[in-house]
Order: sequence, then structure tokens, then C-alpha cells
Amino acid sequence: MRTKNGEAIAGDDYFAIDEVLTFGKNQTFAKVTIKIIDDDGWEPDENFYVELYDIETRIKLEGADTETKVTIIDDDKPGNL
Repeated sequence: MRTKNGEAIAGDDYFAIDEVLTFGKNQTFAKVTIKIIDDDGWEPDENFYVELYDIETRIKLEGADTETKVTIIDDDKPGNL
């Protein structure tokens, strides 16, 4: 499993991950923690992605459920005009 940039950029908006995710027998989900970099600067909401891939070929797995979009919602106040 790894993160992939969208409008949000690893190192600026979140900490990238690239690690092996192992499922046990009958396990249908796993919890993943990705740290978001919070700052005081206003930005629009930004997205990045988490995808599952083959660890031998590093190619993204096929299927609709092998990638998900994560939205970082801006919690900073815009400037006054």
C-alpha cells in the first residue's frame, strides 16, 4: 500500500507511506494511519490517494476497490478583503 499525490503533495500536506499490508484469513479490512501536515495557511481542500499494489511488480492492483481518495479539508480561515 502506498500514497499517491493529487492536489495534496507528500511532504507539504501529508506524510507519504509505502508499506506492506497483510490480511489474515477472513480479515476484510485494515486500519491505516496517515499523518496530515497542518499549517495556518489557507488552501482549498486537497486530495491524495491510497492504493494497493503488487509488492513484486509495484504495479497497482486492478479493480475499483484498490484505490481510495482522501480529502484534506482546510480548517484555516481565509483572509479578509
